[in-house]
Amino acid sequence: MTRYLVAAATSATTEAASDYLIPRLTDEDEVWVLTVEEEGVAIDRDALSTAQVKLVDATTVRTVRREGDPASEIVSFVRENDIDEVILGPRREGGEGFSTIGTTTRTVLNKVEGPVFVVPK
Repeated sequence: MTRYLVAAATSATTEAASDYLIPRLTDEDEVWVLTVEEEGVAIDRDALSTAQVKLVDATTVRTVRREGDPASEIVSFVRENDIDEVILGPRREGGEGFSTIGTTTRTVLNKVEGPVFVVPK
């Protein structure tokens, strides 16, 4: 069994993460989808439901919403739940691709000890 965490700031990130995961998942795997509400920053309310719709036939999907600093909450969640792999986007807002890695993604890459996969938006 593998435990995946999709750190979803936008539905586009969740969709790309789901597309990455679908061919890899088994019935025994778990997918957690986490959104973090940061004070003063608008969130994409569809980010959680996108994963549920895309992954419903593939495996168990659990959604979680937290408040606070996204990087700290993601790293804490990984450690608290023994997550095997993190999937997230390069940044919350901006253009297509990987031209800029945001501070949340950079922090997760530096602090999470397991695999971190960054999906393009």
